[in-house]
Amino acid sequence: MSETPNKAMGNSETSLDHVIVSNQSIEVDELLAELTDDSYPRTSAIRPSSLVRDWFNEMKRRASEIIQSSPANNRVAQDDEFLLVPASGSESPKSDQLADSDQLDVSMMVNINSDPVVEIMLENRIVKLETDLKACELDYEQNIEKLERKLQQKAYDYEKEKNNYEKKIEQLEDKISMLRNEVSRIPDLEARIEATNEKNYSNRDIENSCTKDKVRIKELEAKIISLEHQAPSASREKDMQIKKLEEKLLILESQDNQVDHHETRGFQSSPDGTYACAASTKGGICSLKNVNKLSADQIERYSRQLLLQNGFGVEGQRKLLSSSVLVVGAGGIGSTLLLYLAAAGVGNISVMDFDQVERSNLHRQIIHRDDSVGMNKAVSACQTVKTLNPSIKCIPIEDMMTFENAFEIILRHDCVVDASDNPRTRYLINDACVLSQTPLVSGSAMGTEGQLTVYNYQSGPCYRCLYPKPNTNEGCKTCSDNGVLGPVPGLIGILQAIEVLKVITGNGTAMSDRLLMYDAMKCNFVNIKKPKKSMKCEVCSDSSSIKSMIDSKFVTSTLRGPIGNESAGKQTPTISHELEISCIDYNALRKRGEDHVLLDVRVKQQFDICSLENSVNIPLADIENQLHHVEELSNGNKPVYCICRRGIFSVDATKKIAKAIMDGKSKIHSVRNISGGLTAWSNEVDNSFPMY
Repeated sequence: MSETPNKAMGNSETSLDHVIVSNQSIEVDELLAELTDDSYPRTSAIRPSSLVRDWFNEMKRRASEIIQSSPANNRVAQDDEFLLVPASGSESPKSDQLADSDQLDVSMMVNINSDPVVEIMLENRIVKLETDLKACELDYEQNIEKLERKLQQKAYDYEKEKNNYEKKIEQLEDKISMLRNEVSRIPDLEARIEATNEKNYSNRDIENSCTKDKVRIKELEAKIISLEHQAPSASREKDMQIKKLEEKLLILESQDNQVDHHETRGFQSSPDGTYACAASTKGGICSLKNVNKLSADQIERYSRQLLLQNGFGVEGQRKLLSSSVLVVGAGGIGSTLLLYLAAAGVGNISVMDFDQVERSNLHRQIIHRDDSVGMNKAVSACQTVKTLNPSIKCIPIEDMMTFENAFEIILRHDCVVDASDNPRTRYLINDACVLSQTPLVSGSAMGTEGQLTVYNYQSGPCYRCLYPKPNTNEGCKTCSDNGVLGPVPGLIGILQAIEVLKVITGNGTAMSDRLLMYDAMKCNFVNIKKPKKSMKCEVCSDSSSIKSMIDSKFVTSTLRGPIGNESAGKQTPTISHELEISCIDYNALRKRGEDHVLLDVRVKQQFDICSLENSVNIPLADIENQLHHVEELSNGNKPVYCICRRGIFSVDATKKIAKAIMDGKSKIHSVRNISGGLTAWSNEVDNSFPMY
């Protein structure tokens, strides 16, 4: 570096000196001018020998190709990355000198130790290559790490999913094995059927029961075979498909239990012609799961009824603990009924009620508490039952009893208790019990009276035998409209609980042939002999027309029932828009002080509970006889506004008065109905107005 740049580049005695430059077009003179500048930046980066050697070998090859094609070119073309440029005063290299690029000496091309321009360019190029190389290595390492993490997660997820499928397949195989064991009992069942037919095949009930059992057994076998074909492929199905298989298994188990239920009910006859459990010859219901031995806690809890001398004892207690009872309705009757069934040790209780607890329920529905207001009645009742006896099962069913679900739900239980409050539900429960051959304990209460009986038990009549023609006008008889004395439904519920215990255990004489009437005001109990099964009954006779719940719905759906997915039966009466006014508009009329007559058409007992100011009470039943009084109040110039509790009876009153005006029988100014009645008034106008 001691020589001047011009001198160094002008030396041509030893070898050809050349400069390697980048793909920018730079004259040699410009490079020399930059070199003379002392401020020109120099780099001191370390040059790896291996990278330099590889780079020079590539330059040799490219130099050979370029010089052969254009030996006189002293500028860098735009499409070439590197080029040999002859220094000023030197000759261009000959093509034969560079023919073999592998034998070309590096010193012939550049003099790294004496040429500062080449040194700088080499150093910068090497630094850039090293930086790019490190960046590429880092990028590759990061990508590899990401791929490894993803691969590990995929392997973990696959192993977890594989384990889940294996567990579910094992569970399905266990259930299939259990069902196979149950099916293995079929030959014994058929043998017992044949033996029974030889002894007493004249009884039509046994024959029908056995026929149904055979059909259900064949269906069960077919479904098990189908399930076995599905099980091997379950490992490849998703969770939703496995869930569907489990639901099918539950249905199969329920049907299999029902086969056992009818089997035991059909092969051992009582002296009176009814059929009892295999564990008892005194009648009663056969349970799905038997409790063979009482625990110490059960002996202590039920000790007082175990001491009874009338045959109840240990055997009766085992039947109770093994039984399953469905209670439809958790109201006034269901409250005491559920408490005593739970206290007596009925092992499995299902409570079905879709309604919510209201404060007006608490005076008679004692199973609920004040803090239960707004809660579903079935849920509230089960909570109370569990606090009374935590050793039993109590399951709430928050759905409404319908023609679609009644048969399936009732089929799972040994006995059904009807504690409902509407005719449609009573008819559909009766039909489902007859079709499923399940005893029904029925009770009702209204005002100060109640009644109780047992249907579809010991060859007794069903509900349709006593009431073949539903009374469509019966729909207005509800506790909310007519009232009820709190202890009356409670007493009926207690009596129903006793009948359930007798039906399950087979002890005592159930009220399958009698109807009990109770009058609280006279403390009078009356037993009425019920007629035998009707030969023309639509559901339980040989010539019955109701063969399914679809037939039952067709016959019964027009009756009054709970508002839900089905028809509510008797609908709220309608009236023309001109004869109706909303509570909000009527309130505005009152505030303006317009002169009018407010006619409350509720009965006197309800009117005394609460009423709007300045209202006049004339019950609906007396409207036609009191038209002259209404005419005097109207005085020919005052409009009349009719109101009742919920805007139902007031519609009828408005129609009667409007008809009298149109017929010219009355000089009343005009009449309009206040829609929604006092219930709407409390919700829309005055929240402080009391409701009942």
